[in-house]
This record gives sequence, C-alpha cells and structure tokens, in this order.
Amino acid sequence: MKLNNKADQKKILSIYIDELTNLKNYSINTAKSYKTDIEQYLNGEFKLGNFSLFLTACYEKKLSKSTINRKVTAIKTFLIWCGDKNYFDKSEINSVFSLKAERKLPSIMTSNYINQLLDTLPNSTNKEIRDKAILEIMYSSGLRVSEVSNLNLNDFNENNSIKVLGKGNKERILPITRRASKAIKQYIHNSRSNLILKSSESALFLGVRGSRISDREIRRVVKLRLGTFPHSIRHTFATHLLEGGADLRVVQELLGHNDPSTTQIYTHVSKKQLKLKHQQSHPRG
Repeated sequence: MKLNNKADQKKILSIYIDELTNLKNYSINTAKSYKTDIEQYLNGEFKLGNFSLFLTACYEKKLSKSTINRKVTAIKTFLIWCGDKNYFDKSEINSVFSLKAERKLPSIMTSNYINQLLDTLPNSTNKEIRDKAILEIMYSSGLRVSEVSNLNLNDFNENNSIKVLGKGNKERILPITRRASKAIKQYIHNSRSNLILKSSESALFLGVRGSRISDREIRRVVKLRLGTFPHSIRHTFATHLLEGGADLRVVQELLGHNDPSTTQIYTHVSKKQLKLKHQQSHPRG
C-alpha cells in the first residue's frame, strides 16, 4: 500500500488510528481529532508532504494559531509514521514551523463565588442530587469531563479518595473533599438506583437514559447549574490550590499532566490574581 494512492489512504489511516488507540493508548477523543485533521489534509488535494496550501486554507477559514498548530502536528506525525512503515517517502515532507500563538489565561472563579454556587445548588430530585455530586467532584479534584464520565461505581472509596482513568488510560488515585464525598454518598444511596436502566451498569454517574453519562450531558449540567464551562472548574481548582500554598508538582500530579509546562500556566493565573488583590487593597494601588 502507498499513501500516494487514493484507494489506499483510507486503509492506511485506519491502521494508524488503531495503533494510536490500541498500542499508544490515545484517548478515543484524541484519536478522533487526529483522524479528522488528517482526513481534511488527505481529502483536500494538497501535495503530500507540503503544507503551504494547507496553511493558506486554514488562514482563509480564520482558524486560531493553536488550532492550526494542532492540525499540522497531527498530519506531520502521521506522514512520518507512514514513512517509517514504507507507505510514503519521508524525504517529501517539507519542514514547517509552529505558529507563535498567544497563550490565553484560563478564566477562573473566586473561591467565595464557586462555594456560594455549590452551596445553593438545588438538591431535591434525583437529577439535582446527581448534578451536585458531579460538580462537587469536579471542583474537589479538578477532573476532566471524560474522567467524570469514565468513573465507575467501584472507583469511589468511602475513605475520601477516587480512582480516575485519565489521558492515555493512565490511572491515578486522587483525594476528594469531605463535601464531595458526602454528595457522592447521597447520590449513590438515594438517587442512583432510581436513574439506572440495567442493574449490570457499572458507571458511577448515569445519564438521562439510565446508562453511563456522556461528555455532552456533563457539559450541559455544568452550564445549567454553574453557568460556565467544565474547563473553567478545572482551572479554578488548580489556581485555588496554588494560591493556598500547594506545590506546582503536586498540582501537576492531581491534574494528570505529563508535561510540567502544561501546569505552569496556573502560576501566571495566580500572579494575575495576586496583582489584582494588591491593586485593590493597597492604599496607593
């Protein structure tokens, strides 16, 4: 098979995506994103290995620099893999430089604000009890949406800890707050059995159809109950820990970041908040 042959491209891409998910433990969402980017390139009639026209097409669509960088990385990694497998001549891959993208500081909520929101959440119906448990665990441990969705009933330990399956199928054991533990216990004992469709369902949090809750439904819960986005809760969690004196390495482990530079952005957020508080409180601010 050869990548230059249109008839072979779909087969080669399928082999590559299978390798990402089964051998390299990429998440389903990441592999799906890679596949979409690569298909866009292969179907765009661009000269394989050349990125000039592809970049022009991205600019015309007014894509952000970070999005363009992601696409180029996905495509170039695929082409190099094809070269290693003798599906493509690697010498045809032209060098391409990453675009310098502005790193936006994540939006965060103050501790008073998010605590007030969580404390005043409705807590009467089965769904309200479930939603409160979801939001408490997200702020308690800074979980990604996919990590909340993947939680199983036996991942929750009543000694205030939880087992989380993160990116690359890497497990980590995280402490949770007493309030989050209390909210989850209330949900398990009072509401989960009223939402479940099949008694064999292992998921901790259940969706509207009685099976494992979807990422999409979790995002709806966050938007409905807190008026924000899931990643804002994660950013808030990390920033509050750092402001409370937690070591950056500890926050990195809790968030499940492989690269310390990914966690580094939260130090900038903390400094931004520090500067703001200084200006507000100093007599000559």
